Amino acid sequence: MTGEGTATGKATPREALELVHHHPGRLRARAEAFRTAGDPAVSRVRERLEAIPGVTRFQHNPRTGSVLVEYQPGLVEPDAVLAAMADSAGIDRFREGQGPRVRAPALIAIDAARELNAIAYELTGWRADLRSMVPASLAALAAYSFANHKDERLPRWDNLLYWSYNIFLSLHQREIRDVADAPVPPEPES
Repeated sequence: MTGEGTATGKATPREALELVHHHPGRLRARAEAFRTAGDPAVSRVRERLEAIPGVTRFQHNPRTGSVLVEYQPGLVEPDAVLAAMADSAGIDRFREGQGPRVRAPALIAIDAARELNAIAYELTGWRADLRSMVPASLAALAAYSFANHKDERLPRWDNLLYWSYNIFLSLHQREIRDVADAPVPPEPES
């Protein structure tokens, strides 16, 4: 996995495409070359993938340096999609017997939570994400537990309400801080 040699004759290491997530019909790959929104590599990858029959969606996230590709299984193979991405971006692809680098379980869980959040946000028409839906669900469950305290399997309503409040505050710290730091408008004179 090396690129062209330098003036000293040593080969410079080239970046390899990292397969982050895959299930039939949907794959996500990551590379440093995808971290810039206006990068020509991203445009080349988009053009190349949109020309492949069976590729139905291309979505680029410059913040994470990832590309999400949805395709029709049977019309196009995921290996062909990954090869097209790597070739058009000018980076190495995975070779036989070489897989993605081992990632810490916490990072895998974070990526899965981000993926679920993106799906929830899209399903609600870009109105709500898990940061709001999870605390709201806990608050609704607290109201149900308060009204029907017969069910011993549910946590107590006050615990659920506290968890709802605490999770909401934790997940919305930036927005709360922005409101607290906003300048107070002057009161109108009478």
